[in-house]
Formats: sequence, C-alpha cells, structure tokens
Amino acid sequence: MFALRVLASLALFAPLGCETAPPLPDLVLVTIDTLRADHLGAYGYERATSPNLDKLASKGVLFTRASAPSSWTKPSIASLFTSREPGEHGAVAFERHLAPGLTTLAEQLSAAGYRTLGVSGNFVHVNEATGLARGFDTWLTVSRRAAPDSSGETWKAGGQDVMLRPPDADELNAEVWKALPDTRETPLFLYVHYMDPHADYAPPDRFRAAFVRDDDAPARASSQRIVDLAAGRAVASPAERRWLVDLYDAEIAAVDAAVGELVSGLAARGYGDDTIFAFVSDHGEALGERGWFHALDLHAESLSVPLILVAGRSASQGIRRDDAVDLLDVPTTLLARAGIDPAPGMRGRDLLADGALPPRDLAAELHADPVFEEHVRPREQRLALLRWPWKLVATRDGSVVGYQLEGDARELRPVQPGDPAFPTDLAAALSVRRSQVETTGPSGVLGDDARAGLRALGYAE
Repeated sequence: MFALRVLASLALFAPLGCETAPPLPDLVLVTIDTLRADHLGAYGYERATSPNLDKLASKGVLFTRASAPSSWTKPSIASLFTSREPGEHGAVAFERHLAPGLTTLAEQLSAAGYRTLGVSGNFVHVNEATGLARGFDTWLTVSRRAAPDSSGETWKAGGQDVMLRPPDADELNAEVWKALPDTRETPLFLYVHYMDPHADYAPPDRFRAAFVRDDDAPARASSQRIVDLAAGRAVASPAERRWLVDLYDAEIAAVDAAVGELVSGLAARGYGDDTIFAFVSDHGEALGERGWFHALDLHAESLSVPLILVAGRSASQGIRRDDAVDLLDVPTTLLARAGIDPAPGMRGRDLLADGALPPRDLAAELHADPVFEEHVRPREQRLALLRWPWKLVATRDGSVVGYQLEGDARELRPVQPGDPAFPTDLAAALSVRRSQVETTGPSGVLGDDARAGLRALGYAE
C-alpha cells in the first residue's frame, strides 16, 4: 500500500470541532502528440499558434527546459505514466509493451479513490494492447474512418476492410464529453491525448488559411512524404519546407483551440478553480533543421517539449522556471497534489514543492526497432544524458558527442571528447548507463493489423 498523506476517509471519525481534510483535487493530464515547445507563443514563437496554451501558462507554471525521455510516443507515454526510464518500463519498440508489475499513475490514483478516465486519439501506441490503459476505470481508444483518398490504411474491423485515421481535436473532445461522469461523487483523473500536430499535416481549412502563406501549397502533407524526407528518399525545396512548417503550425493552432474548449467545457461542468491541469507533449518534430519527422534521433527539436502546470488556486501564476525537468516528473507532481507518495522506483520529483528541486540526470533513449531500421533509416543515436548545462549523446557505434546547452540550445556546435571543456564526469555516468541500456533490437514479427496501424501514422510502408 502506498502511503496517503491526505486521508480524507478518516474525517468520518474525527472529533467534533476538528478540521477535516480538504477534498482531493480533480486532475487533468493533457498530451499533445508531436508538439515541439519552440512553436508555442509562451516559449517565444513569433506566430500566434497557441493563444489558449499561452493564457494557461500565464495562470500557472511553465518549464522552459522540459524534455521527453524518448523521441517517439510509446516509450515517452510509458515514462509519463510510470515515472520510469524507457529501459526500465520496457515499452521501447513497436512489438514491446509496458512491463507487467509496474505501477502506473492511473493505478495509484484509482486506489486512492479517483475515478480514472482516459481518451486517446493515438490508436496505435496509446491503447489497451500496449498496457498504457492500465488503471483506468474507463478507457477510450478513438479512431475515425478515413476518406478513400487519404493516407489512412486498410484495417480489419468487424470483419470488414475500413480506412482509419486519428481523430481531430474536436472529435476527441466530443468523446471526452460523452465519457465524462454525470456526477462528481468522487474526484476525477482525466487523461486526454490529442493527435493533431502528428503527420500527416492536414489542418482544418480555417487554420490552414490563417497560417499557410503560399496559395500553391497543398491542403495537406502526407505521412508518406514526410517519412520519405526523413529517410532521405526525397529532398524538400525551400518552398516545400516553408509550407510544411506552415501546415504544422496550423495543426498546432487547431489543437490549441480544442484545448481552450476542453478547459472551458470542464469548468462549465463543475471542474473549476480546484482542478489541476498538466499540459505536455510526448516528443517534438524535426522540421528540416537536420532532418524530418521524429523517433530517429535525440536532438533538441525531437526532445524539447512544453510542460505547463496550472494548479488550481495556487499562488504560482505566470511563473517561468528554468529547471531541467522531464516527463518523469509529471506523475510524481500530480500524485503529490493528491497527497500520494510515489510508488517505489519512480524517479520523478514534485515540481511544485517548495524549495529547489533535487538534482537528477535526465536520460533519453532510442532502442533499435525493425520498423524504423527497415522502413525509414537506422537510429544512429541511442542514449542521451543531460546534466545542465551539458548534454551528451551516445551513438550505436559507441562514440559520444557533447553539447553545451547554455550557449547552444539548438545543439549545432558539438564538443568532442578530448576538448578541455568536455565534461568527463558526465561521460563516466553516460558510460555506466550505456552498459545498462539494451541496444539490440527486439526480434518479433508484427501482425497485419499492427502494421496497418503503423502505416496509418506514417511509421511503415
């Protein structure tokens, strides 16, 4: 049993005149798939992609140096749900899922009396089959029939061939409203996973009109085109790169509008000032700086993600914090708000605790995976270790390169071992970790349904 510091049930036996424990707060965790932090206004972006998230940041705490533990969804979300590094939780490849026996955030909250509801638009990675729905009383994996001319893939459903696509943000919100409990007899933990910035880039017309600067640009950018760019099978012209970025920004604006509607809709349904929100992304997206897509390297554009906490009536409003943090810190922070001690083995810290954060090296991992190795390109980078202001990256051949992030946030000026500035103590820690991280790809054959789902999101041909 995990210790509860807030034992609301004991209030029934408290003597008259004694103060009762405060009610447990409602908790809402929102993931926006494939959202890089530097394309939000609150993080300094010059385009108005995110007025709602910017407003939420002004009411809470924004972390300027937040990173993901991997550059693709499954390992990052598994870390978000368990506060464990990818090599610990095991969900590191398409055919490898969350290890049994690890306690999830939803399981802990459910045991503490929360009603747990998850609504995921990532029907390939964040679903029941991967183990990421463990602990949710109600879980919805949402997909939609795709138009015949879309990049959706044939998928066996009910014995028939159908074309599936991820839901757009408005469609996902509609599922949230249908699944939300009618009564509020118990505190709620709500998880929502939006998909809009993920390839393909196909924003609604009104957002496309606001962000795409080239009238000749297509209405959408297919997943296959972006993967071809990532694999080096195609090269984007400057004009194509511009409209790909425009389409990506328009997708952000669309999901930002839906986030605003989610927050206002919850308030209208009684989830108001006492509700605690966390807004994150699972990974970023390379947009032609040195590559395309995600899941292929451990550079800043793939790992730097937004992290915004809005803690009810907290006095911490409009705060910007420069602590180096990652997604493993999110579940422990939410548990702390509910008065719950983290499960044994959880690595995260309470980001809203008084005082300085305990130091922790932040790791990011990429494991070999047949889907990427065969259909996109080999993942050269395997492990990154960040101890601010230094980040070291180890490749699959054993070489190591460093970046001094304080003067090189975009990681454009590598520092080699042997340079007087190279951090040998961090290199020693990286070496220890590298020996512990599995670096050989898991074997196995994906089923036809699984491959179809991967193709629907652009991961396989």
